[in-house]
Amino acid sequence: MAHIVIAGSGFGGLTAALKLKKHLDLSRHHITVIDQSSRFVYRPSLVNVAFGKATPESITFDLPAVYHRSGIQFIQASILSIDGDQKTVETSKGPVSYDKLIVALGEKLAYDDIPGLKDHGYNVCTLESALALKQALSAYQGGPVVVGWAQNVQTGGPAFEVALELSHYMTHHHLTGTIQFIDPLPKLWAPAGPKASAFLERVFAAHHIQRHGPVQVREVQKDRVILSNGEELPSVLTIVTPPFRGEEAQQALVSDNARGWLETGKDMQSIHYPDIYVAGSAVAFEGPKQGHTAMLQAEVAAYNLVQDLENATPKHREYDHEMSCVLDLGDGQGLFVRQSLWSKEHQVVRVGREWPLAKKALAFAFVRTPVFKKWALSIPQPK
Repeated sequence: MAHIVIAGSGFGGLTAALKLKKHLDLSRHHITVIDQSSRFVYRPSLVNVAFGKATPESITFDLPAVYHRSGIQFIQASILSIDGDQKTVETSKGPVSYDKLIVALGEKLAYDDIPGLKDHGYNVCTLESALALKQALSAYQGGPVVVGWAQNVQTGGPAFEVALELSHYMTHHHLTGTIQFIDPLPKLWAPAGPKASAFLERVFAAHHIQRHGPVQVREVQKDRVILSNGEELPSVLTIVTPPFRGEEAQQALVSDNARGWLETGKDMQSIHYPDIYVAGSAVAFEGPKQGHTAMLQAEVAAYNLVQDLENATPKHREYDHEMSCVLDLGDGQGLFVRQSLWSKEHQVVRVGREWPLAKKALAFAFVRTPVFKKWALSIPQPK
C-alpha cells in the first residue's frame, strides 16, 4: 500500500488527486491532499470579480466536500517545508509522511522584489486582491492608470483583460484618463505568436492603450510607476501583476533555480527526487504558467506515478508544453489562442463572439457541475 500526498489544491493539485482516484484502487492506496484553504478559487474569473461581473461565491467551491465524495483525505493546513530525503511534508498540523508526492504549490507573489508595489499596487492574482481592486475602482474618479505585469511573471492574459475592461469601465462611467500598459516581453504577448500579438496591438490601439515594453519595474509610488530605464509614468491607479517566485515550502527541493522553481523531466518527475512529481506553477519550465498548463501537467504526473506504482510498461508519458486561453475583448468579442511551445501541434488563433460565451460556460461547468470535480476532466478546447 502506498501513501500518496499532494501538496496544494489548485488546478494542478485538484486534477492530480482526482486523476489518481480514477486510476488507483483506494482499498490498496491512500491519497491525502494538503492545502491551507478549504475553498477552490477559479482564478480566470477573478477579473470579473474585480469589475463587479461575478461574486466570490460564483467562482469558488468547497474542497473538503469534493474530496470526501471521492474517498480522498483532505487536510486543511499550511505547508511549511518538504524533506525529500526523509519523505515528509511538514505542516502547521504536524508532519505527514509519504511514499509518493506531487508538489502543486503554485507561485508566491514576490512583492518584495519591487519597492512600493504591495502598498500602492493592485492585481487580480487572488480573491483578496481582486476584491481590493474592486474597492479601488469604486473610488476611482479618472486620471492616468498603469496596467500590466512586472518582470519574472509568467502569465499575461489577466493583465490584458484588466486593461480592456478598464477601458470599457471608463467609457461607461464617463471617466477621463489614460491607460498605459507595461510588460517585460520583446513583443506584446510574444508567447502567443505573431498573429495574436499583432491582433492585440490593434485592439490596444483602438482603445488608446499605450504599450511600454519591453520594460521592467523599478519602484511603485502612490502617484507613479518608475521603470528600470528611468522613465516615470504618472498613475493614480496601478494594477500590476507582481513577480512570481517558488513557494518557500518547496525550497529544500530546489537545486540552483534562481526563482525557486523545481526541475523536472518532461514526464513531470523531479530530476533530483524520483518519488516526487511536480505540476503547475512550481515547475521550472520556461513559458506561461496557467490553469490549463497545470491541469495538463497534473494529468501526466498522475499517469506516470500510477505507472511507477504498478511497475507498468511503457513506463512514462511526456508532457507537451502549450498555452491556451480566451481573452475577453469586451463588446461581446473574444480572442482564443492555443499555442504549442515545444512543438507545432497547436497553432490556433481565433476571434469571434463565441469565445466569451465558451469561456463563461467553461467557468460555470468547472465550478458548478459535479462531473468536473468528480473526474477532473481536462478543460475542453473549442474547435
